[in-house]
Amino acid sequence: MSTTLNTRKATTADIPFLARIEYEASLPPLNHCFWEDLLDGTGTTALQFIEAELRTDASNWGNVADFLILEAQDKPVAAAAGYVPGTEDYCPLRLSRLEAIAHELKWSRENLTAFHDRYMAFWGGDLRPVFLTPQATWIIENVAVLPEARGRGFGKVLLRALLEEGRSQQHDFAGIMVLNGNDVARHTYESIGFKPYQTFHADYFSEQFNIEFPGVTKFGLRLN
Repeated sequence: MSTTLNTRKATTADIPFLARIEYEASLPPLNHCFWEDLLDGTGTTALQFIEAELRTDASNWGNVADFLILEAQDKPVAAAAGYVPGTEDYCPLRLSRLEAIAHELKWSRENLTAFHDRYMAFWGGDLRPVFLTPQATWIIENVAVLPEARGRGFGKVLLRALLEEGRSQQHDFAGIMVLNGNDVARHTYESIGFKPYQTFHADYFSEQFNIEFPGVTKFGLRLN
């Protein structure tokens, strides 16, 4: 029996599912979510934080209205966000909404301050780091298929539908960024036409940020 697939725009009712998608998207290839390091000592899990981030419209990398959800047999199995990048802050979190996140999570002032300081240290205190500078008019982010639904081509179906959404919004160029070593994602993006155009290698991050990190590669695709 064939699987019935459909796509739809996300709503606030989808936030728990979108939080799981964003979490799953953050894992490869290190099998680790970077939010977990920043949340150490707060008593908050990465999933709880991501959900609060979405509820408070605090993401620079795609909020609820930016997500497209793929359903199989009327059940959500995958999602991805397509958004217009801001010009003031390229990092994942809108710090102006951090107080709202803290209120949502019932954080103490100490937790809020500790998280803020770790966040700024993690990104080097630069809200416009060179490696995150957008070169595309429209960015795809937080792409993930639930683990139990992988291996069935759902990622490609979702991305093709999202690219059509970008075309309908008259965007000219789509960009997407992949952590080096995430070969599954890279092959998926290349199979639908994305081409690599810029790589920041591990040496860049060790020299600029003093961290061990595999680096990132940016891919682009002309839409119109």
